[in-house]
Amino acid sequence: MRGERLIAVAKRELWQMMSRPLYVFGSVIVMSFCCLFYLTLLDEGLPEKLPVGVVDCDHTPVSRMLRRELDAGQGVKVVAEYSDYTDARKALQRGDIYAFLYIPERFYADILSFRRPTMTLYANSAYTLGGTLAYKQLMTLANLASGAVQREVLRGRGMRDEQIMPVIQPVVVDTHILGNPWVNYSVYLSTTILPGTLGLMVLLLSAFSMTHEIKMRTSRQWMETAGGNLLTALAGKLLPYSVLFSVLGWAMNVLLFRVLHFPMPGSFWFMGVAVAAYVLAMQAVAVLIVGALPMPGLAISICSLYGTLCFTLAGFSYPVEAMLPVFRAFTWIVPLRHYYMITVDQMLMGLPVAESFVSLAILLSAMLVPLPLYGRLKRSFMNPGAVGE
Repeated sequence: MRGERLIAVAKRELWQMMSRPLYVFGSVIVMSFCCLFYLTLLDEGLPEKLPVGVVDCDHTPVSRMLRRELDAGQGVKVVAEYSDYTDARKALQRGDIYAFLYIPERFYADILSFRRPTMTLYANSAYTLGGTLAYKQLMTLANLASGAVQREVLRGRGMRDEQIMPVIQPVVVDTHILGNPWVNYSVYLSTTILPGTLGLMVLLLSAFSMTHEIKMRTSRQWMETAGGNLLTALAGKLLPYSVLFSVLGWAMNVLLFRVLHFPMPGSFWFMGVAVAAYVLAMQAVAVLIVGALPMPGLAISICSLYGTLCFTLAGFSYPVEAMLPVFRAFTWIVPLRHYYMITVDQMLMGLPVAESFVSLAILLSAMLVPLPLYGRLKRSFMNPGAVGE
């Protein structure tokens, strides 16, 4: 009997979903757009050919060589040469370039005279990614130029190349990057931003579907369809969204790990289980928020705020270990944090599935969180007229 009522509530919700384009837009359309946007934005792993400038006040073969070496790099492209610092600074402030290299007068002459000339780099940090990457490229060129100049000076003193290299680079660094040897930013960002967007839409649509019943005064009819049982009512209403967003999450993983071949040394199938658990956990949070604040406008606003904070508290952009203790404790109730930990275990580290069981258990246990508000939820749904807007 309870199963029949569950199916009846689910059919009722499916009819409401199909009658309102908002549900399709907030699920399929939004996720499709986000996948297209983020995966094409970083399709090469990192932005390339960032515009930079050069101020060459020396006009010697060495300064022209530095300009050519800078332009030959993959990360930046010299789009303009400026006559003085003021013109370059104005271009930097306008956003025409992300950074510029300033080569002073008598640069080569000072090198020959052992006066240690200064080559200056300027970068616009207002553009976080572009400015940082352009500065990094210029700094790499500056270090290589310093080594090249030192090599030529030592050669002039009669030293052989096998004697020069230990002087220029006394310590050789052998770097091994685990999980993402290409240093592809999309591997780090897309595999967390896309699930974060998925979770945000789960929150909003789940909360909207429940509070819309209160707003339209149809929640009593919904409860009567479920035989007055709150668990049956919630399970039937949220079941279509659970299936829909789980399928979208699985499609997202297929796109990332099978079509685009993002690294997945761990279990691809376990990631599918994690997506489903993540969707259920976000739905439980939506039920908790609606139970605490059964007012349509306020509940949706709190869901939006919470879903946005999940991106910060997940730990992929700012390490949890460096957060204040109060925020570090708050990350335990952020489902995206635990899904991110599973992603790190399976995608980057390739650990056994057993290593991710704790994070999966936390996601599944989140479904118990709304239970203390059982009575308040039932009263809100049975008496929608008593709930303030």
